[in-house]
Amino acid sequence: MRYLIGMRCHGTVEQLDSVLATLARAEGGLRSRLGQVLEVLGRGAHFELGFSSLAAYALERCDRSVRWVEAARSLARRLEPLPELRRAIAYGTISWSMGELLARVAQPEDEARWLEAAKSRTVRQMRARVVDAIAAAERGTSHVANPNLGAALEDDETPDGDDVCTLTCTVDQEEAWLFEATRTLLVQLGVHGADAQVEALLAEGQETLLAALPAGSLELEQLERIYTEHRSWVRELNHCRAQVEPVCEEHLRQTHVAGRAGLDPAPPESAPDSVARAAALGLASLEGMNSHELDRVVRGLARSLARHELELSQLVLQFHRANGWRRLGYASEAQYASERLGISRSSFVARRSLALRLEKLPRVADALGAGQIGVEAAAQIVRVATPSTEAAWVERAQQRTIKHLREEVGAGLVAARSSGQADCPPPLDTEMAAFHELEQAVVSGRVCQPRPANDASFRRAGPVRPAEPESESRRAWWVMLGHLAEWLEGGLQTSAARPQSSASKGASSVASKGRIQLRWRVSRANHAWWRGLEAQAQRWLPSGMSWLRFLCLSLWEAWRHLLGASVAYGRIYIRDRYRCSSPVCNRRDVTPHHLQFRSAGGSDDDENVAAVCTWCHLFGVHGGRIRAVGTAECIHWELGAAGCPCLVVHGRERVAA
Repeated sequence: MRYLIGMRCHGTVEQLDSVLATLARAEGGLRSRLGQVLEVLGRGAHFELGFSSLAAYALERCDRSVRWVEAARSLARRLEPLPELRRAIAYGTISWSMGELLARVAQPEDEARWLEAAKSRTVRQMRARVVDAIAAAERGTSHVANPNLGAALEDDETPDGDDVCTLTCTVDQEEAWLFEATRTLLVQLGVHGADAQVEALLAEGQETLLAALPAGSLELEQLERIYTEHRSWVRELNHCRAQVEPVCEEHLRQTHVAGRAGLDPAPPESAPDSVARAAALGLASLEGMNSHELDRVVRGLARSLARHELELSQLVLQFHRANGWRRLGYASEAQYASERLGISRSSFVARRSLALRLEKLPRVADALGAGQIGVEAAAQIVRVATPSTEAAWVERAQQRTIKHLREEVGAGLVAARSSGQADCPPPLDTEMAAFHELEQAVVSGRVCQPRPANDASFRRAGPVRPAEPESESRRAWWVMLGHLAEWLEGGLQTSAARPQSSASKGASSVASKGRIQLRWRVSRANHAWWRGLEAQAQRWLPSGMSWLRFLCLSLWEAWRHLLGASVAYGRIYIRDRYRCSSPVCNRRDVTPHHLQFRSAGGSDDDENVAAVCTWCHLFGVHGGRIRAVGTAECIHWELGAAGCPCLVVHGRERVAA
């Protein structure tokens, strides 16, 4: 799939639009084929490669999220009995979004009719026809593949990206560490993502306030009114778009700029490229391949798709800067993304954001274009890299699995935020081990053990304060780990101590180490809930108690009893932070695994035991799909069949792939 579009200047908005549309349609073949291969792998072949789930496999081998993988697999399954629709998506005759919509209702006997209808209609118009068809099916007058789709389509009120905003909170550094510990607790409880974590904090905080305050102290009706007003705003926004988009569609149809699914001609089918041709054939062409052959296909497709997305992202940024969707007459950026490119607005914005960051990090962009790193690795390192550290982060990304890279980037962001240093290089292994002490202290419950009364000699077990670095480049890690060691020594109780005035401070007071700004991307509903509840709660909070501190302590009070349970091999689970030790697995249903089998003389010493999830332990190691040798401090992993592993990791370093 090669198009001669390497122009330095694409000229007018119309030219940019044409190239973008061509690239977006060409991407359909790549996505469709990758979804087909993942569908076949998901029938069990990924187990033979040593991965506990298809999600873990896809993240490491093709840099794709769970949501992306499931959407691609679902479409591949639906398209299998629909050869005409499958061919149309593979060759770019219709867009990806249109193909997903038609695949939900089309049947072998009527797919040609649906395709013909799509040629002269927009995605919005076809969505309305699909809803009508499903309503008719529910009345028993027609038949569609998924009779439950109608409600799903009708309930999708909020446009992508319009219901998300930034929540900002400036706190003392001690409170920032309290929040980091609270986030670790939430992850341990299975709550992932900023929005879900903020919602959990608010729920516990509101429950604590209701239990502690006299009845009627909180005006819950006011909070409900804020939420109702927000939903009304969303409905009004959708109503306005529903009124404007048809007008814009008519204008676009008259000016011949857009207005139908297949405006730009697809690549000539007389000379299709190999990927589109393979995607048109469907799953049947993959049935005879073994797991290693499928893995090679996935790796090749992932590299091609990464290069494709890089170029598309750069063009999306140019188009945005040219104010393209307005100049072409679209009602919104969301309408342009869906109707013209066949992608969601959130995908459009994500690609634009990635391209914007890559502009400042050319080495990362070059590595992504050359296939040296994948899309997920690039998306991670642009969060923390700067022009002076990007080369080191690119090298680190080539040496780490995605699981380990995410851990190191997350720690790097904390180091940069805590130290105030803009430049933060990748961590050393000793620095990561010291940072992991925070999670170990949380899962063990050690972080909330109270200091014995009148015991000035009390000191918590925790990381030793690091020596001052010889290189100035490592100052961010030195400052952050020093603050972490001091916070862990006092722990949650010290961080929650009420600040005293400067006149009354004594030897036991906690001096602030500075202010830190925390930022989260959350839904507008949670943002309004946070601000509304905060405004009502401020007059009831103790003097000096911040809103964030109160929320964190409320959650700890409710859930701390689950930490530090005494079980067999509990010290091993705490050391490994209740995570599977496999370099590609994030499961937490851990069991003890003896690296040197006890049947071969292995001992119960801590260095010979690692926490490994149930699948990796029983079906991976003992099933012959994974080999793990060495000591717990540095395990040598081989994933896949003995003699031809697909991935080899020594400690934290990926040495083969």
